[in-house]
Amino acid sequence: MNVRVAVLSGCLLTSALHGCGRNTDPHDALASVNETNIQRLANLYFTYQSKHDWRGPADEAKFKDFLRSYNAAKLTRIGIDPNAIDELFISERDGQPFKIRYGVAGSAMGSSEPVIFESSGDGETRLVGFLNMKQRAVDEAEYQALWAGNFSPAEPASNSLLNR
Repeated sequence: MNVRVAVLSGCLLTSALHGCGRNTDPHDALASVNETNIQRLANLYFTYQSKHDWRGPADEAKFKDFLRSYNAAKLTRIGIDPNAIDELFISERDGQPFKIRYGVAGSAMGSSEPVIFESSGDGETRLVGFLNMKQRAVDEAEYQALWAGNFSPAEPASNSLLNR
């Protein structure tokens, strides 16, 4: 079981046992962190790392091979058609293939590296998916810095239109 699944399961179990005033369905919680392709890809990139000594896939072919061999039921649960892996690599927002930083090192303790990048965005901003389950809409300057790997995990989200 990877770290994210363990943490999510623990949070859900704690909520269920202590009753937060609302019912949390584990399927709903899983779906909420996998609503878009950028979220799904970033989370699956983390999953790849967890199974490969915390190193990201070397290239698109390795990543797609991993996804095609991944448990089809798990892919379906997060909204992915196991027979349409190529569609996962397209942004719903701009209709373009994502740019992906391959070979990024991660950690069992967690990582906040940016790994999934919208190609065009909406004309003003582009979405970036991070390994910590967050996405942000960023301007061109921040986009280029993140793509180059120039960021500090402690940096505040300067333009956090999407910060989940």
